[in-house]
Amino acid sequence: MKGFLPGIVSAFSVIMLLSCFFPQTACAYTGQVSEELKAPCLYATGLTWDGKHLWVCDWKEACAFEVDPSTGELISSVELPCLRPQDIAYANGFLFVCSGYEPFIYKLELASRTVVETFPTPESTPSALGWDGEYLWLADSGTDMIYKLNPVDGTTINYFKAPAVQTEGLASDGHYLWAADRVRDELYMLDPDDGTVIMVVKSPGEYPTGLVFDGKWLWNVDFEDDVLYRLNYDDGESVYVTDDNDRQVTFVHELTNMGPGTVTEAGVFLAVPEDSFPGQCLLEPIVFEPEPTRFDADEWGQKIAVYEFEDLRPGETRAVNYVAKARIGMRRFCIFPHKVGELKNIPSSIMKRYVVDGSRYRISEPLIEKTARQIVGDEKNPYWMARRICQWVQDHVEYEMVGGWDIAETLIKRGTGSCSEYSFLYIALCRAAGLPARFEGSVVVRGDDACIDDVFHRWCEVYLPGYGWIPVDPSGGDRPLPADQAKSFGMLVNRFLITTRGGGDSKYLGWNYNYNYKFSYIGKVNVVADAFALWEPLEENE
Repeated sequence: MKGFLPGIVSAFSVIMLLSCFFPQTACAYTGQVSEELKAPCLYATGLTWDGKHLWVCDWKEACAFEVDPSTGELISSVELPCLRPQDIAYANGFLFVCSGYEPFIYKLELASRTVVETFPTPESTPSALGWDGEYLWLADSGTDMIYKLNPVDGTTINYFKAPAVQTEGLASDGHYLWAADRVRDELYMLDPDDGTVIMVVKSPGEYPTGLVFDGKWLWNVDFEDDVLYRLNYDDGESVYVTDDNDRQVTFVHELTNMGPGTVTEAGVFLAVPEDSFPGQCLLEPIVFEPEPTRFDADEWGQKIAVYEFEDLRPGETRAVNYVAKARIGMRRFCIFPHKVGELKNIPSSIMKRYVVDGSRYRISEPLIEKTARQIVGDEKNPYWMARRICQWVQDHVEYEMVGGWDIAETLIKRGTGSCSEYSFLYIALCRAAGLPARFEGSVVVRGDDACIDDVFHRWCEVYLPGYGWIPVDPSGGDRPLPADQAKSFGMLVNRFLITTRGGGDSKYLGWNYNYNYKFSYIGKVNVVADAFALWEPLEENE
């Protein structure tokens, strides 16, 4: 049998590599470009839809051009009634027009080419217009706010903070509001009630401006490229992976007995990275040095490399490590909240496993139960339950690495915590509200491609019926801008090699992730444990 072992390993490596070469981006996903048309002008800043054709606004020429969306053919044009028009919105035979130079909205009747109404904007620097079938939407670049307006006289119905720093396109898809940010080069899907960012999509060009939905496709015009991009809206793909890169990680654990006594027995337990994590693919089998005493799995199904040592004398160090070569991509979920199922749709096996209590959660404590009820209120949609809890944690906790990992209740009282404590609190509140939740742990790229990580990172996953397990990073998303907060929900960047997935206390890892260790001794000892990850980029020829 020994003679066949190299062939078996080689075949296994080939299978792993082949699985990595079938990218999850092969299917259509929200924001993916499906068609490109040349814009009819050189300074396109606005875009709208009249039910049959696109209209493109030219900033320099102060004109709007009617375009056939199937061919890009120019059909007609109309002169606009203001200097430097920023955006346009079509509604029932009229074009609403705004300019960044004038604090007014103009209502232009297309049939007669006549301005029939003019009313002031809420602020002085309007930057985008949209129409949802009943109301106008206006973004202002000076205040970074988005306003819902009465189309009759421009009075404000509602307003909220814009997702980022420079909104230059607005559109409604019938359920949600979309915004284009030309500084971040991103498109955002928003809750029209309060501006919560639900989805973040990379814009197809480097200067996204006008945005519109035609009933099937999302359209975006780019000022720099002079291109009309037709984008997929919802083709049923809930997750996709982009921006992958190949890296090597050497994870090292050292256990040193400083004496004066003897460590009679010691165990070191390393969480083993696997291919089962979306966006992560092992390019070849992990190499352990030395070979583990054995492999096992904990009660959460986490694979563990178990090392057992005896007689660690004063001054001795036992070091173990593994080398993993992996392709790591950015994972994004395309979640439409109205399509998320009900709590009753969650499999009973998941509810039984991930809505239970734990010593760091203590979900039956009155403070946890009361807080969960106050946060969730009468909300029944699992997506909005999970988002409300995440927002509450970010609003009430500040990031601070102090001491050990305290229980969820202590974090509520103290108001500060590390990434692990954010995770414990989020999971506790989710489970108290009836939402299944668990955690993942990783080693992290710290800035440069070649770097050292000795801090690591932990975040959560919440189960949404119809979508499955969704990454949620309460501490990573604790930032002021709505767009940055949204990137912590349903998105995972390509800086993490995931090693650990768990739901609570583990017989090997305890409440740790990445690794753990235990020892027994005679006399007095001072045992020092050190763990770190060394990152290196893999060359293409590797």
